[in-house]
Amino acid sequence: MKKATILCFCISIMSVINAQIVDYTREPGYRQHTGFYLSMSVGPNFASINSEVPGYYDLTFKGTGAQFDVKIGGAVKENLILHATLTSSAMSGPKITSDGISEKTSNDISLGEAMFGAGLTYYIMPSNFFLSGSVGLGNFTLIEGNNANSISTDRGFSMQLKIGKEWWVSKRWGLGIAMTYGTTNLTNSPGGGMEERMSSDNVRILFNATLN
Repeated sequence: MKKATILCFCISIMSVINAQIVDYTREPGYRQHTGFYLSMSVGPNFASINSEVPGYYDLTFKGTGAQFDVKIGGAVKENLILHATLTSSAMSGPKITSDGISEKTSNDISLGEAMFGAGLTYYIMPSNFFLSGSVGLGNFTLIEGNNANSISTDRGFSMQLKIGKEWWVSKRWGLGIAMTYGTTNLTNSPGGGMEERMSSDNVRILFNATLN
């Protein structure tokens, strides 16, 4: 009798806890991609940037660096997010190749790339995989020393494609990993009547944190 009473008591406790969990998981917004959206990513960037002035020079800059990526927006419907996108990356001491000859530059020299635009992100549930695409305006910045000398290019078309997976760690926060491909293509006017064509290819592996 005593054992039966204890068993009934334990079953009652578990039923109450289970009911609370069920009620909590049905709360609006619980582990759902709805409402406000904030996604932040950081990780290594593997970049190649080409700079060409026909008849004068054709340079390719290659190297690794850091990438930072922020997306802010909201869900237009569950799992579909419309957002602004800001990306920024830089590689220090890139290797320059010209006419088949490569040379490593000083670590005091860095070549940065930035984009500001808009995009869409779609989550495939319940696996929480996501696909994202953004387009906007981007440019390059060459920095020498501690920001003592910097040169920025004109702006041109820029885009980012992103794929990743997140795991829920709380009611609204997800952590995960992602891979992106990004490119910027523009025509710069450095002066002297010259037109410099610049393009980039970036592959990034990122740690992702999202509030939704």
